[in-house]
Amino acid sequence: MQLTEKVHLIGSGEIGLSNRYDCHVYLVDGGDDAVIIDSGVGIEPERLKQNVEKVMDWNKVSRIICTHSHADHGGGSQFFQQEGKEVWLSDVENEWMQNNRDEVELALELAINAGGYPQGYQFKYFQPDFLMKEEEAVKCGSLTLQPIHVKGHSPGMFCFYMEAKDKNVLFSGDTVFVNGEIGLLNAPGSSLHDFREDMGKLADLKTDALFPGHRLFVLSNGQDHVQMGIDQMSKVFTPRTF
Repeated sequence: MQLTEKVHLIGSGEIGLSNRYDCHVYLVDGGDDAVIIDSGVGIEPERLKQNVEKVMDWNKVSRIICTHSHADHGGGSQFFQQEGKEVWLSDVENEWMQNNRDEVELALELAINAGGYPQGYQFKYFQPDFLMKEEEAVKCGSLTLQPIHVKGHSPGMFCFYMEAKDKNVLFSGDTVFVNGEIGLLNAPGSSLHDFREDMGKLADLKTDALFPGHRLFVLSNGQDHVQMGIDQMSKVFTPRTF
């Protein structure tokens, strides 16, 4: 499903584009290179590959760039590595995933209890091929994705801001959603304090299209929705969550 000149939606459990437990999975076409944003839950991952092949040669895809390591965003990473694709993750998120597995497993258990994953689901831990840092831009052919580290949903959550000729895009992962809702969880690794500390990093962008990890997305006035989320951080009331 083409969303902008450079971005396709190739996975989404919510609209039946791929496995029901997948987050939104995006394909960025940089001309002579392409990257996928997030790897899905790892159930029926071949459907994501099939959706890519409907719009381009599979060999053009070089990397999977994970916004964070939660199972619906990183659980398919091993499949893509077996397909010869690199998987990139933030250095902070990788440290949390590898060294705090008790917390990772508790967060997974809570998500299963909420129906976010099927009973008996097991997360496939993966070793990233490259660890991203906030100050290092990600090149994709003619395009540049700027990582923005926004803690709150997960310790090493990266949003990615991309300026293009037709629309400026913010891939916001599970940080901020349409109408300013945020991805605060009752789970280890998620912190309202961290949201207050980092949400301001998303201010003053020129976001047209807001592409979050779940729910609706918008193709214009995306920065207005981001600002709603930022504004929640300056109020005493509990923020609206997704």
